Amino acid sequence: MFFATNVAPSYGPPGKVLVSVSLIGLYEDVSDEDLKMKVVEELSGWFGKEVAVGSWTYLRSYRVKFAQPNQCPPTDLQKNPKLGLGLYVCGDYRTSATFDGALVSGRKAAEALLKDRSLVQAS
Repeated sequence: MFFATNVAPSYGPPGKVLVSVSLIGLYEDVSDEDLKMKVVEELSGWFGKEVAVGSWTYLRSYRVKFAQPNQCPPTDLQKNPKLGLGLYVCGDYRTSATFDGALVSGRKAAEALLKDRSLVQAS
């Protein structure tokens, strides 16, 4: 779940909030309307009765195959960002498929690079 207008207010009209929800799975046998109802039901549980999720205006659904990396268990959220001499990788596919996962992965890759550079310079 991502509140896009918190980052870029221009993504919605003044006074309105744009919420994006990503689901893991294909849901090929579920209609957009049924999927919307399932999402509203789950979000209502998250936010409780004080937030009337059912009153939010549904805009549209996009079904994007392979939009997120495979997160099927078992997952390894502690992958080493160093692949070889001078070769580092990062991305949400290395940790959890979230904005936070992407940021954490980038930080880990930068820290590994800085650590290796300090070892090389000290020699």
